[in-house]
Amino acid sequence: MAVLEILLALVALAIIFYKWATATFDEFEKKGLPYEKPYPLVGNNLSVVLGKSSFQKLISDFYARTRQHKIVGLYNFRTPMVQLNDPDLIKKICVKDFDYFPNHQAFLKTDERLVNDMLTIMKDQRWKNMRNTLTPVFTSAKMRSMFGLMNDSFAECMQHLAELGTSSKPGEGFDVELKEVSNRLSNDLIATTAFGLKVSSYKDPNNEFFKIGRSVAFFRGKQLYKFMLSTTMPWLFKLLGFQIFDGEKTEFFIRLVVDAMKQREANNIVRPDMIQLLLEARKEANNKWTDDEIVAQCFIFFFAAFENNAMLICTTAYELLQNADVQEKLYEEAQETKESLEGGTLTYDAVQKMKYMDMVISESLRKWTLAAATDRVCSKDYTLYDEDGSKLYEFKTGDRVNIPIAGLHWDDQYFPDPLKFIPERFSDEQKDSLVPYTYLPFGVGPRNCIGNRYALMQAKAMLYNLVLNFKIERSPKTVKDLMKESVGFQLTPPNGFWVHLVPRK
Repeated sequence: MAVLEILLALVALAIIFYKWATATFDEFEKKGLPYEKPYPLVGNNLSVVLGKSSFQKLISDFYARTRQHKIVGLYNFRTPMVQLNDPDLIKKICVKDFDYFPNHQAFLKTDERLVNDMLTIMKDQRWKNMRNTLTPVFTSAKMRSMFGLMNDSFAECMQHLAELGTSSKPGEGFDVELKEVSNRLSNDLIATTAFGLKVSSYKDPNNEFFKIGRSVAFFRGKQLYKFMLSTTMPWLFKLLGFQIFDGEKTEFFIRLVVDAMKQREANNIVRPDMIQLLLEARKEANNKWTDDEIVAQCFIFFFAAFENNAMLICTTAYELLQNADVQEKLYEEAQETKESLEGGTLTYDAVQKMKYMDMVISESLRKWTLAAATDRVCSKDYTLYDEDGSKLYEFKTGDRVNIPIAGLHWDDQYFPDPLKFIPERFSDEQKDSLVPYTYLPFGVGPRNCIGNRYALMQAKAMLYNLVLNFKIERSPKTVKDLMKESVGFQLTPPNGFWVHLVPRK
Protein backbone atom coordinates (compact mmCIF):
# COMPACT_ATOMS: atom_id res chain seq x y z
CA MET A 1 0.00 0.00 0.00
CA ALA A 2 2.83 2.37 0.89
CA VAL A 3 4.48 1.73 -2.51
CA LEU A 4 1.22 2.56 -4.29
CA GLU A 5 0.86 5.78 -2.30
CA ILE A 6 4.40 6.81 -3.18
CA LEU A 7 3.76 6.10 -6.86
CA LEU A 8 0.54 8.10 -6.81
CA ALA A 9 2.30 10.99 -5.07
CA LEU A 10 5.07 10.93 -7.70
CA VAL A 11 2.53 10.91 -10.52
CA ALA A 12 0.69 13.82 -8.89
CA LEU A 13 3.95 15.76 -8.54
CA ALA A 14 4.83 15.02 -12.17
CA ILE A 15 1.44 16.32 -13.30
CA ILE A 16 1.78 19.46 -11.17
CA PHE A 17 5.29 20.08 -12.53
CA TYR A 18 4.13 19.54 -16.13
CA LYS A 19 1.25 21.97 -15.68
CA TRP A 20 3.59 24.56 -14.17
CA ALA A 21 6.23 23.99 -16.89
CA THR A 22 3.64 24.54 -19.64
CA ALA A 23 1.36 27.08 -17.92
CA THR A 24 2.31 29.94 -20.24
CA PHE A 25 2.20 27.96 -23.47
CA ASP A 26 -1.29 29.04 -24.52
CA GLU A 27 -0.35 32.74 -24.61
CA PHE A 28 -0.02 33.13 -28.37
CA GLU A 29 -2.87 30.81 -29.26
CA LYS A 30 -5.19 33.02 -27.20
CA LYS A 31 -3.89 36.13 -28.97
CA GLY A 32 -3.90 34.63 -32.48
CA LEU A 33 -0.16 35.03 -33.01
CA PRO A 34 1.71 32.37 -35.06
CA TYR A 35 4.21 30.32 -33.03
CA GLU A 36 5.97 26.94 -32.97
CA LYS A 37 5.02 24.32 -30.43
CA PRO A 38 7.26 24.64 -27.34
CA TYR A 39 8.64 21.86 -25.15
CA PRO A 40 7.87 21.78 -21.41
CA LEU A 41 10.11 24.08 -19.36
CA VAL A 42 12.65 24.78 -22.16
CA GLY A 43 10.18 26.28 -24.66
CA ASN A 44 11.76 26.65 -28.11
CA ASN A 45 15.32 26.27 -26.69
CA LEU A 46 15.50 22.47 -26.67
CA SER A 47 18.40 22.11 -29.13
CA VAL A 48 20.59 24.52 -27.11
CA VAL A 49 19.74 22.90 -23.77
CA LEU A 50 20.57 19.43 -25.17
CA GLY A 51 23.88 20.73 -26.53
CA LYS A 52 22.89 20.09 -30.14
CA SER A 53 23.20 23.63 -31.48
CA SER A 54 24.32 27.15 -30.64
CA PHE A 55 21.93 29.91 -29.65
CA GLN A 56 22.94 31.71 -32.87
CA LYS A 57 21.82 28.74 -34.98
CA LEU A 58 18.60 28.35 -33.01
CA ILE A 59 17.68 32.03 -33.49
CA SER A 60 18.74 32.06 -37.15
CA ASP A 61 16.82 28.88 -38.00
CA PHE A 62 13.69 30.00 -36.12
CA TYR A 63 13.77 33.34 -37.93
CA ALA A 64 14.24 31.64 -41.33
CA ARG A 65 11.20 29.44 -40.69
CA THR A 66 9.00 32.35 -39.56
CA ARG A 67 10.26 35.40 -41.46
CA GLN A 68 7.06 35.58 -43.56
CA HIS A 69 5.40 36.88 -40.38
CA LYS A 70 6.23 40.41 -39.22
CA ILE A 71 5.73 39.28 -35.64
CA VAL A 72 5.76 35.74 -34.24
CA GLY A 73 5.59 34.06 -30.84
CA LEU A 74 8.73 32.57 -29.31
CA TYR A 75 9.05 30.72 -26.00
CA ASN A 76 12.32 31.46 -24.24
CA PHE A 77 12.10 28.65 -21.69
CA ARG A 78 8.72 29.37 -20.03
CA THR A 79 8.68 33.05 -21.00
CA PRO A 80 6.53 34.06 -23.99
CA MET A 81 8.31 36.60 -26.20
CA VAL A 82 6.98 38.49 -29.20
CA GLN A 83 9.64 38.28 -31.88
CA LEU A 84 9.92 41.18 -34.33
CA ASN A 85 10.98 39.99 -37.79
CA ASP A 86 10.41 43.32 -39.51
CA PRO A 87 13.08 46.08 -39.40
CA ASP A 88 10.49 48.89 -39.41
CA LEU A 89 8.83 47.39 -36.34
CA ILE A 90 12.22 47.04 -34.63
CA LYS A 91 12.83 50.75 -35.22
CA LYS A 92 9.36 51.60 -33.92
CA ILE A 93 9.70 49.69 -30.65
CA CYS A 94 13.41 50.19 -29.92
CA VAL A 95 13.78 53.80 -31.06
CA LYS A 96 10.60 55.77 -31.87
CA ASP A 97 8.53 54.37 -29.00
CA PHE A 98 11.46 53.58 -26.71
CA ASP A 99 9.62 55.02 -23.69
CA TYR A 100 7.23 52.06 -23.81
CA PHE A 101 10.10 49.54 -24.00
CA PRO A 102 13.02 51.08 -22.07
CA ASN A 103 14.36 47.99 -20.28
CA HIS A 104 15.95 44.61 -20.88
CA GLN A 105 14.52 41.56 -19.20
CA ALA A 106 16.63 40.49 -16.20
CA PHE A 107 18.91 37.83 -17.69
CA LEU A 108 20.21 37.01 -14.20
CA LYS A 109 17.75 36.53 -11.35
CA THR A 110 19.90 36.52 -8.24
CA ASP A 111 20.54 38.77 -5.25
CA GLU A 112 24.32 38.39 -5.51
CA ARG A 113 26.38 41.47 -4.83
CA LEU A 114 27.04 43.69 -7.91
CA VAL A 115 24.62 41.88 -10.24
CA ASN A 116 21.64 44.21 -9.87
CA ASP A 117 23.89 47.26 -10.02
CA MET A 118 25.17 46.45 -13.53
CA LEU A 119 24.13 48.81 -16.33
CA THR A 120 22.55 46.01 -18.37
CA ILE A 121 20.30 45.06 -15.43
CA MET A 122 19.39 48.59 -14.33
CA LYS A 123 15.96 49.93 -15.26
CA ASP A 124 14.17 53.16 -16.12
CA GLN A 125 15.57 56.40 -14.65
CA ARG A 126 18.31 54.63 -12.70
CA TRP A 127 19.59 53.09 -15.95
CA LYS A 128 19.33 56.43 -17.74
CA ASN A 129 21.32 58.19 -15.02
CA MET A 130 24.08 55.58 -15.09
CA ARG A 131 24.15 55.53 -18.89
CA ASN A 132 24.60 59.31 -18.90
CA THR A 133 27.40 58.93 -16.35
CA LEU A 134 29.20 56.29 -18.41
CA THR A 135 28.76 57.74 -21.92
CA PRO A 136 31.73 60.17 -21.63
CA VAL A 137 33.94 57.21 -20.62
CA PHE A 138 33.60 55.61 -24.07
CA THR A 139 34.08 58.55 -26.43
CA SER A 140 36.63 58.39 -29.26
CA ALA A 141 38.87 60.81 -27.35
CA LYS A 142 38.90 58.56 -24.28
CA MET A 143 39.55 55.46 -26.42
CA ARG A 144 42.45 57.28 -28.07
CA SER A 145 44.13 57.97 -24.72
CA MET A 146 43.41 54.42 -23.54
CA PHE A 147 44.89 52.85 -26.69
CA GLY A 148 48.39 53.85 -25.66
CA LEU A 149 48.18 51.36 -22.79
CA MET A 150 47.46 48.45 -25.14
CA ASN A 151 50.59 48.09 -27.25
CA ASP A 152 52.66 46.27 -24.62
CA SER A 153 49.97 43.58 -24.38
CA PHE A 154 49.89 43.13 -28.16
CA ALA A 155 53.67 42.84 -28.22
CA GLU A 156 53.63 40.18 -25.48
CA CYS A 157 50.97 38.24 -27.38
CA MET A 158 53.06 38.28 -30.59
CA GLN A 159 56.13 37.23 -28.62
CA HIS A 160 54.16 34.34 -27.11
CA LEU A 161 53.05 33.17 -30.57
CA ALA A 162 56.59 33.51 -31.91
CA GLU A 163 57.87 31.33 -29.05
CA LEU A 164 55.23 28.70 -29.81
CA GLY A 165 56.61 28.52 -33.35
CA THR A 166 60.28 28.09 -32.42
CA SER A 167 60.02 24.29 -32.45
CA SER A 168 58.64 24.19 -36.01
CA LYS A 169 60.79 24.18 -39.13
CA PRO A 170 61.23 27.50 -40.99
CA GLY A 171 58.28 28.15 -43.28
CA GLU A 172 56.17 25.32 -41.87
CA GLY A 173 54.32 27.11 -39.13
CA PHE A 174 52.49 25.69 -36.13
CA ASP A 175 49.00 24.97 -34.81
CA VAL A 176 47.52 27.05 -32.01
CA GLU A 177 44.15 27.24 -30.24
CA LEU A 178 43.36 30.89 -30.87
CA LYS A 179 40.53 31.23 -28.35
CA GLU A 180 42.86 30.57 -25.41
CA VAL A 181 45.40 33.03 -26.81
CA SER A 182 42.71 35.66 -27.40
CA ASN A 183 41.16 35.22 -23.96
CA ARG A 184 44.55 35.79 -22.35
CA LEU A 185 45.12 38.88 -24.50
CA SER A 186 41.63 40.17 -23.64
CA ASN A 187 42.39 39.59 -19.96
CA ASP A 188 45.67 41.51 -20.09
CA LEU A 189 44.14 44.38 -22.05
CA ILE A 190 41.25 44.72 -19.59
CA ALA A 191 43.70 44.62 -16.68
CA THR A 192 45.75 47.52 -18.04
CA THR A 193 43.09 49.65 -19.73
CA ALA A 194 40.45 49.29 -17.06
CA PHE A 195 42.20 48.67 -13.75
CA GLY A 196 45.74 49.93 -14.06
CA LEU A 197 47.24 46.47 -13.50
CA LYS A 198 50.22 45.00 -15.29
CA VAL A 199 49.30 41.39 -15.97
CA SER A 200 50.94 38.94 -18.38
CA SER A 201 48.74 35.90 -18.81
CA TYR A 202 51.31 34.28 -21.10
CA LYS A 203 54.17 34.42 -18.58
CA ASP A 204 51.89 33.83 -15.59
CA PRO A 205 49.08 31.59 -16.92
CA ASN A 206 47.36 31.17 -13.54
CA ASN A 207 47.24 34.81 -12.44
CA GLU A 208 44.28 35.75 -10.25
CA PHE A 209 42.86 38.19 -12.77
CA PHE A 210 42.62 35.47 -15.43
CA LYS A 211 40.99 33.08 -12.95
CA ILE A 212 38.28 35.68 -12.36
CA GLY A 213 37.72 35.97 -16.11
CA ARG A 214 37.25 32.22 -16.36
CA SER A 215 34.87 32.19 -13.42
CA VAL A 216 32.53 34.85 -14.85
CA ALA A 217 32.30 33.27 -18.31
CA PHE A 218 29.07 31.35 -17.74
CA PHE A 219 28.38 30.26 -21.31
CA ARG A 220 29.38 26.62 -20.89
CA GLY A 221 29.54 23.71 -18.45
CA LYS A 222 28.13 24.01 -14.94
CA GLN A 223 27.98 27.80 -15.19
CA LEU A 224 25.61 27.54 -18.17
CA TYR A 225 23.19 25.26 -16.33
CA LYS A 226 23.26 27.45 -13.20
CA PHE A 227 22.46 30.43 -15.42
CA MET A 228 19.53 28.56 -17.02
CA LEU A 229 18.24 27.52 -13.57
CA SER A 230 18.41 31.11 -12.32
CA THR A 231 16.40 32.19 -15.37
CA THR A 232 13.73 29.47 -15.35
CA MET A 233 13.38 28.62 -11.65
CA PRO A 234 14.91 31.41 -9.55
CA TRP A 235 13.13 30.10 -6.43
CA LEU A 236 14.87 26.70 -6.77
CA PHE A 237 18.17 28.39 -7.60
CA LYS A 238 17.87 30.39 -4.36
CA LEU A 239 16.63 27.39 -2.34
CA LEU A 240 19.68 25.35 -3.37
CA GLY A 241 21.99 28.19 -2.35
CA PHE A 242 23.54 28.49 -5.81
CA GLN A 243 25.45 31.50 -7.05
CA ILE A 244 26.12 32.52 -10.65
CA PHE A 245 29.48 34.02 -9.74
CA ASP A 246 32.07 32.66 -7.34
CA GLY A 247 31.59 34.79 -4.21
CA GLU A 248 35.27 34.71 -3.27
CA LYS A 249 36.33 35.94 -6.72
CA THR A 250 33.64 38.63 -6.69
CA GLU A 251 34.95 39.93 -3.34
CA PHE A 252 38.52 39.89 -4.70
CA PHE A 253 37.31 41.95 -7.66
CA ILE A 254 35.51 44.45 -5.41
CA ARG A 255 38.57 44.93 -3.19
CA LEU A 256 40.75 45.36 -6.26
CA VAL A 257 38.66 48.21 -7.68
CA VAL A 258 37.80 49.95 -4.40
CA ASP A 259 41.42 49.87 -3.18
CA ALA A 260 42.60 51.27 -6.52
CA MET A 261 40.06 54.12 -6.34
CA LYS A 262 41.02 54.99 -2.76
CA GLN A 263 44.74 54.90 -3.53
CA ARG A 264 44.34 57.19 -6.53
CA GLU A 265 42.19 59.69 -4.70
CA ALA A 266 44.54 59.73 -1.69
CA ASN A 267 47.72 60.08 -3.75
CA ASN A 268 46.32 62.13 -6.64
CA ILE A 269 47.33 59.43 -9.16
CA VAL A 270 46.04 59.96 -12.72
CA ARG A 271 46.12 57.23 -15.39
CA PRO A 272 44.09 57.06 -18.66
CA ASP A 273 42.17 53.90 -17.77
CA MET A 274 38.60 53.01 -16.91
CA ILE A 275 38.90 53.39 -13.14
CA GLN A 276 40.21 56.91 -13.65
CA LEU A 277 37.42 57.74 -16.10
CA LEU A 278 34.78 56.35 -13.73
CA LEU A 279 36.19 58.37 -10.84
CA GLU A 280 35.97 61.52 -12.95
CA ALA A 281 32.48 60.62 -14.17
CA ARG A 282 31.29 60.02 -10.60
CA LYS A 283 32.53 63.47 -9.50
CA GLU A 284 30.70 65.17 -12.37
CA ALA A 285 27.47 63.15 -12.05
CA ASN A 286 24.44 64.54 -10.22
CA ASN A 287 23.85 61.15 -8.63
CA LYS A 288 25.87 59.98 -5.64
CA TRP A 289 26.89 56.58 -6.99
CA THR A 290 28.03 54.07 -4.36
CA ASP A 291 31.28 52.12 -4.61
CA ASP A 292 29.29 48.97 -5.45
CA GLU A 293 27.48 50.73 -8.29
CA ILE A 294 30.78 51.92 -9.76
CA VAL A 295 32.48 48.53 -9.27
CA ALA A 296 29.51 46.81 -10.94
CA GLN A 297 30.19 48.73 -14.17
CA CYS A 298 33.79 47.49 -14.12
CA PHE A 299 32.45 44.00 -13.50
CA ILE A 300 30.03 43.96 -16.46
CA PHE A 301 32.73 45.50 -18.65
CA PHE A 302 35.14 42.75 -17.63
CA PHE A 303 32.67 39.94 -17.97
CA ALA A 304 31.40 41.14 -21.38
CA ALA A 305 34.77 42.07 -22.88
CA PHE A 306 36.69 39.01 -21.64
CA GLU A 307 34.69 36.57 -23.75
CA ASN A 308 33.14 38.64 -26.53
CA ASN A 309 36.26 40.49 -27.65
CA ALA A 310 38.14 37.20 -27.87
CA MET A 311 35.27 35.71 -29.88
CA LEU A 312 35.39 38.54 -32.41
CA ILE A 313 39.10 37.94 -33.02
CA CYS A 314 38.54 34.19 -33.43
CA THR A 315 35.56 34.35 -35.79
CA THR A 316 37.36 36.91 -37.97
CA ALA A 317 40.51 34.76 -38.10
CA TYR A 318 38.30 31.79 -39.03
CA GLU A 319 37.04 33.72 -42.06
CA LEU A 320 40.52 34.95 -43.01
CA LEU A 321 41.90 31.40 -43.19
CA GLN A 322 39.03 30.45 -45.50
CA ASN A 323 39.27 33.56 -47.69
CA ALA A 324 42.90 33.94 -48.72
CA ASP A 325 42.15 36.89 -51.01
CA VAL A 326 40.57 38.83 -48.14
CA GLN A 327 43.51 38.01 -45.87
CA GLU A 328 46.04 39.14 -48.48
CA LYS A 329 44.23 42.42 -49.04
CA LEU A 330 44.09 43.00 -45.28
CA TYR A 331 47.81 42.19 -44.99
CA GLU A 332 48.60 44.78 -47.68
CA GLU A 333 46.61 47.42 -45.80
CA ALA A 334 48.39 46.50 -42.56
CA GLN A 335 51.76 46.87 -44.30
CA GLU A 336 50.77 50.32 -45.60
CA THR A 337 49.66 51.32 -42.10
CA LYS A 338 52.94 50.10 -40.60
CA GLU A 339 54.95 52.12 -43.14
CA SER A 340 52.87 55.23 -42.41
CA LEU A 341 53.84 54.95 -38.72
CA GLU A 342 57.54 55.35 -39.70
CA GLY A 343 58.80 53.05 -36.98
CA GLY A 344 56.37 54.27 -34.33
CA THR A 345 53.88 52.13 -32.44
CA LEU A 346 50.32 51.57 -33.61
CA THR A 347 47.91 54.36 -32.68
CA TYR A 348 44.13 54.62 -32.35
CA ASP A 349 43.99 57.05 -35.28
CA ALA A 350 46.01 54.71 -37.50
CA VAL A 351 43.59 51.87 -36.73
CA GLN A 352 40.61 54.11 -37.50
CA LYS A 353 42.04 54.92 -40.93
CA MET A 354 42.17 51.22 -41.95
CA LYS A 355 39.05 51.12 -44.13
CA TYR A 356 39.41 47.54 -45.30
CA MET A 357 39.98 46.37 -41.71
CA ASP A 358 36.71 48.06 -40.77
CA MET A 359 34.94 46.28 -43.66
CA VAL A 360 36.37 42.90 -42.61
CA ILE A 361 35.36 43.35 -38.96
CA SER A 362 31.90 44.61 -39.95
CA GLU A 363 31.31 41.56 -42.14
CA SER A 364 32.58 39.28 -39.39
CA LEU A 365 30.08 40.84 -36.98
CA ARG A 366 27.37 40.42 -39.61
CA LYS A 367 28.05 36.74 -40.24
CA TRP A 368 29.06 35.77 -36.68
CA THR A 369 27.24 38.24 -34.49
CA LEU A 370 28.32 38.10 -30.84
CA ALA A 371 24.75 38.67 -29.61
CA ALA A 372 22.32 36.35 -31.39
CA ALA A 373 19.36 38.37 -30.11
CA THR A 374 18.46 41.29 -27.91
CA ASP A 375 15.27 41.99 -26.00
CA ARG A 376 12.98 44.60 -24.48
CA VAL A 377 10.27 44.58 -21.81
CA CYS A 378 7.02 46.53 -22.21
CA SER A 379 6.72 49.06 -19.36
CA LYS A 380 3.18 50.29 -20.14
CA ASP A 381 0.35 49.02 -22.32
CA TYR A 382 1.06 49.61 -26.00
CA THR A 383 -0.70 48.84 -29.28
CA LEU A 384 1.58 48.02 -32.21
CA TYR A 385 0.28 49.16 -35.59
CA ASP A 386 1.55 48.33 -39.07
CA GLU A 387 2.54 51.17 -41.41
CA ASP A 388 -0.91 50.96 -43.05
CA GLY A 389 -2.58 51.57 -39.67
CA SER A 390 -3.74 47.99 -39.08
CA LYS A 391 -3.39 46.63 -35.56
CA LEU A 392 -0.69 43.96 -35.20
CA TYR A 393 -0.53 43.27 -31.46
CA GLU A 394 -1.59 44.61 -28.10
CA PHE A 395 1.27 44.58 -25.60
CA LYS A 396 0.56 44.51 -21.88
CA THR A 397 2.93 45.76 -19.19
CA GLY A 398 5.56 43.08 -18.60
CA ASP A 399 5.37 41.52 -22.09
CA ARG A 400 8.74 40.57 -23.57
CA VAL A 401 10.07 41.40 -27.04
CA ASN A 402 12.78 39.48 -28.92
CA ILE A 403 14.89 40.99 -31.75
CA PRO A 404 16.50 38.15 -33.78
CA ILE A 405 19.83 39.74 -34.73
CA ALA A 406 21.37 36.49 -36.02
CA GLY A 407 18.30 35.83 -38.17
CA LEU A 408 18.34 39.29 -39.77
CA HIS A 409 22.08 39.06 -40.46
CA TRP A 410 21.62 35.78 -42.35
CA ASP A 411 18.55 36.87 -44.30
CA ASP A 412 19.20 36.89 -48.06
CA GLN A 413 16.54 39.60 -48.50
CA TYR A 414 18.93 42.01 -46.82
CA PHE A 415 22.33 40.37 -47.38
CA PRO A 416 22.55 38.45 -50.69
CA ASP A 417 24.57 35.23 -50.37
CA PRO A 418 24.57 35.57 -46.58
CA LEU A 419 26.83 32.54 -46.05
CA LYS A 420 29.58 34.16 -48.13
CA PHE A 421 32.12 36.41 -46.43
CA ILE A 422 32.00 39.64 -48.46
CA PRO A 423 33.63 42.65 -46.72
CA GLU A 424 32.66 44.88 -49.65
CA ARG A 425 29.09 44.91 -48.31
CA PHE A 426 30.41 47.58 -45.94
CA SER A 427 32.41 49.65 -48.44
CA ASP A 428 31.64 53.36 -48.75
CA GLU A 429 29.90 52.62 -52.05
CA GLN A 430 27.64 49.85 -50.73
CA LYS A 431 26.98 50.39 -47.03
CA ASP A 432 24.42 53.15 -47.64
CA SER A 433 22.26 50.61 -49.49
CA LEU A 434 21.88 48.45 -46.37
CA VAL A 435 18.31 48.34 -45.10
CA PRO A 436 18.20 50.22 -41.78
CA TYR A 437 17.74 48.07 -38.65
CA THR A 438 18.83 44.83 -40.34
CA TYR A 439 22.47 45.13 -39.19
CA LEU A 440 22.56 45.25 -35.39
CA PRO A 441 25.88 43.82 -34.11
CA PHE A 442 25.84 45.98 -30.98
CA GLY A 443 22.09 46.09 -30.41
CA VAL A 444 19.72 48.92 -31.29
CA GLY A 445 18.51 52.24 -29.94
CA PRO A 446 19.43 53.87 -26.61
CA ARG A 447 20.02 50.41 -25.09
CA ASN A 448 22.78 49.50 -27.53
CA CYS A 449 26.19 48.31 -26.31
CA ILE A 450 28.08 51.19 -24.73
CA GLY A 451 31.46 49.45 -25.12
CA ASN A 452 31.37 48.92 -28.90
CA ARG A 453 34.27 51.31 -29.59
CA TYR A 454 36.45 49.44 -27.10
CA ALA A 455 35.61 46.05 -28.64
CA LEU A 456 36.32 47.24 -32.18
CA MET A 457 39.57 48.94 -31.12
CA GLN A 458 40.88 45.77 -29.48
CA ALA A 459 39.91 43.38 -32.28
CA LYS A 460 41.28 45.59 -35.07
CA ALA A 461 44.60 46.16 -33.32
CA MET A 462 45.04 42.44 -32.60
CA LEU A 463 44.23 41.44 -36.19
CA TYR A 464 46.60 44.12 -37.46
CA ASN A 465 49.41 42.55 -35.44
CA LEU A 466 48.36 39.01 -36.30
CA VAL A 467 48.26 39.39 -40.11
CA LEU A 468 51.46 41.44 -40.11
CA ASN A 469 53.37 38.68 -38.33
CA PHE A 470 51.65 35.50 -39.50
CA LYS A 471 49.78 34.00 -42.38
CA ILE A 472 46.61 32.37 -41.01
CA GLU A 473 45.88 28.95 -42.49
CA ARG A 474 43.61 26.00 -41.81
CA SER A 475 44.82 23.41 -39.29
CA PRO A 476 43.69 19.76 -39.44
CA LYS A 477 41.89 20.62 -36.17
CA THR A 478 40.14 23.74 -37.54
CA VAL A 479 36.37 23.49 -37.28
CA LYS A 480 34.84 22.65 -40.67
CA ASP A 481 31.45 24.31 -40.17
CA LEU A 482 31.36 26.82 -37.32
CA MET A 483 27.57 27.20 -37.26
CA LYS A 484 26.82 23.48 -37.31
CA GLU A 485 29.48 22.42 -34.84
CA SER A 486 29.08 25.16 -32.21
CA VAL A 487 26.88 24.45 -29.21
CA GLY A 488 25.59 26.48 -26.26
CA PHE A 489 25.10 30.23 -25.95
CA GLN A 490 28.23 31.17 -27.89
CA LEU A 491 29.76 30.29 -31.24
CA THR A 492 32.49 28.14 -29.73
CA PRO A 493 33.45 24.84 -31.35
CA PRO A 494 33.71 21.99 -28.78
CA ASN A 495 37.41 21.53 -29.58
CA GLY A 496 38.26 25.22 -29.79
CA PHE A 497 39.31 27.67 -32.50
CA TRP A 498 42.36 25.96 -33.97
CA VAL A 499 44.38 27.74 -36.66
CA HIS A 500 47.74 27.16 -38.34
CA LEU A 501 50.07 30.16 -38.21
CA VAL A 502 52.99 30.56 -40.62
CA PRO A 503 55.48 33.31 -39.66
CA ARG A 504 55.89 35.91 -42.40
CA LYS A 505 59.43 36.58 -43.59
